[in-house]
Amino acid sequence: MNLLLFDIDGTLLDTGGSGLRALRSAWIEEFDLHDRASEFPPLSLAGSTDSGIVRTLCHHFRIHEEPEVVSRFYTRYHVHLQVELETRGRGEGRLLPGVTELLSRLAAETEAHCLGLLTGNIATGAWTKVETFGLGGIFEFGAFGDDHHDRNQLGPVALDRARAHTGRDFSRDRIFIIGDTPKDIRCARACGAWAIAVATGAFTREQLAEHAPDHLFDDFTDAEAFLDAITLLAARSDRVTSTT
Repeated sequence: MNLLLFDIDGTLLDTGGSGLRALRSAWIEEFDLHDRASEFPPLSLAGSTDSGIVRTLCHHFRIHEEPEVVSRFYTRYHVHLQVELETRGRGEGRLLPGVTELLSRLAAETEAHCLGLLTGNIATGAWTKVETFGLGGIFEFGAFGDDHHDRNQLGPVALDRARAHTGRDFSRDRIFIIGDTPKDIRCARACGAWAIAVATGAFTREQLAEHAPDHLFDDFTDAEAFLDAITLLAARSDRVTSTT
């Protein structure tokens, strides 16, 4: 059985900026920074984890990163995200090309594929996003940005949850991490999984190619090509792994 671990933003869907707007407004509100809103730093969200972003913001605003402080912020952020997705996300956001058909094909082959999430979103935010865009029934487990600030540590978390969910083990040559950033590729390398990249996010095909993913798609409009690619990769035994 193949274990397919999908990133969300830029890979499956585009929220139209809802995540960043919610993050910014929730941070300013939670820490009463209305008079310092202009100091909010530019953030590169692509491939980042929410907990890593919180670390950056805590350092920038000199806020102690204590568990209860972070937990309160996550709760407020999730409320803001829900509002953003309802008021603007549904109109400005979208599923990315080919995603609906591809996931439908994969989900229908229950004995061949197990589908999970591997994303920098906190768990509540991840589930809200996929449910808002009609993908809630596809995924039942995942690894998330509040599991660890380092995306490279999320692969083992996702694998443990896949085992718990299915009662099966997965050989390394049947694990695929699918995303739209170099960080997704590095995450796959870190846990010995295949790296599938798609150029539907912030990075071009050429930029992603520089990081040598095992397969690179312009988008997911050709579901058959995706299925062929993972079949061929699973038959190979020369995965590129890294411990760095």
